[in-house]
Amino acid sequence: RGDRRIKEVIIIRTVDSDGSTFRAIMDALRDKRVEIIELAASSHNVLAFGNIEIYPERRIVLKAGEKVRLNHGEFSMLLLLASAPGQVFSKEQLYDATWNEEYRYGTTAVENIIWRLRQKLEDDPKHPVYIKTVIRSGYKIEMPR
Repeated sequence: RGDRRIKEVIIIRTVDSDGSTFRAIMDALRDKRVEIIELAASSHNVLAFGNIEIYPERRIVLKAGEKVRLNHGEFSMLLLLASAPGQVFSKEQLYDATWNEEYRYGTTAVENIIWRLRQKLEDDPKHPVYIKTVIRSGYKIEMPR
């Protein structure tokens, strides 16, 4: 009947800031034939909320492990919001962080980017879980319960 060995490929993606998850997996696999093909360098500077992960140094955003394409403005605004979950940022603060210039009243640039971020990151953009509007104040990232 030929070769009956079971061959498996396991791909693991996790935020593992101290390496404990990786060590636990390797301990479990001790005395097994294991080949590590690729080990991504861990980044200690990962911002995460819900199923969203932000890797600032690489300018990468993942939603449920899938890469999300963001333009410069979207990434900059998301990074500021995610840097302080729960903190409310005004339109002026978000505009300045994104374009490094003074906010022009009447512009809808901030609202447009928030709308696009919700389209890309929220499961139901009309009922956002992460990117919340704070009436007459601005926007914030809310951590799901």
